[in-house]
Amino acid sequence: MHIAQAKYLRGLTVVVILMSALTLVACSTAPASPPSTDRFPPEVETQMAQIVKDQMTQSLIPGVIAGVWIPGRGTWIHAAGVANLDSGELMDPTMHFRIASNTKTFTANRILQLADKDELELDDPLSKWIPDFPNGSSITIRQLLNMTSGIFSFTEDDGFNQTYTDHPLETLTPEQEVELAITHPPYFLPGQGYHYSDTNYTLLGMILEKATGNQVEEEITKNILVPLGLDETSFPTTPAMPLPFAHGYRLQNTASGTTYKDITLSDPSVPWTGGAMISTLDDLKDWVKALGKGGLLSVEMHKEQLQWVPVPGQERWNVQYGLGIFSLGGFIGHTGAIFGYNSFMGYLPSADATITVLANLSTNDSSEAAFIFLKLAQLLFPGFPTP
Repeated sequence: MHIAQAKYLRGLTVVVILMSALTLVACSTAPASPPSTDRFPPEVETQMAQIVKDQMTQSLIPGVIAGVWIPGRGTWIHAAGVANLDSGELMDPTMHFRIASNTKTFTANRILQLADKDELELDDPLSKWIPDFPNGSSITIRQLLNMTSGIFSFTEDDGFNQTYTDHPLETLTPEQEVELAITHPPYFLPGQGYHYSDTNYTLLGMILEKATGNQVEEEITKNILVPLGLDETSFPTTPAMPLPFAHGYRLQNTASGTTYKDITLSDPSVPWTGGAMISTLDDLKDWVKALGKGGLLSVEMHKEQLQWVPVPGQERWNVQYGLGIFSLGGFIGHTGAIFGYNSFMGYLPSADATITVLANLSTNDSSEAAFIFLKLAQLLFPGFPTP
């Protein structure tokens, strides 16, 4: 997780017509469902809307969807800006977004379900499932899940990043991702540190398919999406987006200044079990609450899920990583960043509160949605960490 403002967003000049479009629609709102009788005070709703507007202006985000659900205090669903810069279509709370690394929570949960049924063990060595992986006998499934394996993240390879930036529709197999990762030395010996690595979740996807004999998308759909009624969430196998969807953008520098590049379509084979899934605001709200409560796991396995590893450099936010899930200031959830789409989902058990944010601007490691979440959490929960 990256809780640092992206430097490239500073000092940008944007084509006048694009900024005008943002200004005209930045405060548009639309309900996702019939209005709730459980409303926040008007002044609080105004402050929340201003947080979204300010971050959109600061980060040049075309559109944002945000939702806050706090029993006994209020429900707030807010759509601001545009979903399509070409057509001017306004953002709507029912729209689908790529949720990037929030996918890891689904992959991890299915692995934990298999561990619950003794179909694999969290302390199984990687070599049991991927025999040829270097030092695989010293790396465990648990270390893949909580980012302590030390395995290099293929997404940090310079060649990969250039290719993916230029050709987001190219495909990549899990085996190719692993081969790329092992051309780099590990960050540290297994269990001797923490480093967020997408390769860990590629390997978990490969293990999941070997353990079940099924495709990952089948396993996640049957064992998570269907039981929880997450009908608007999917694990795609093509670049297509389900309707309705928000277009995704990234900023690019051109001879005439900085403009938006539409990057809605990308091939899901690249992020795969670490970031391929698609969802909506409402489904993510339901998912992160179920995730935070361990709804699909035994009590014992949920306790394993919430065994935290401190994330270096994020002490001020009290960020810790568990088994495919993080804790930030007491909120349990995850964040996601992929070209065009940025997302955050968090559940606070002590208040039974949920905050979800989706934005249609992102690089592969920016934090547009997380910054909105942080400011909403600071407003609504005065004890929440501040810089």
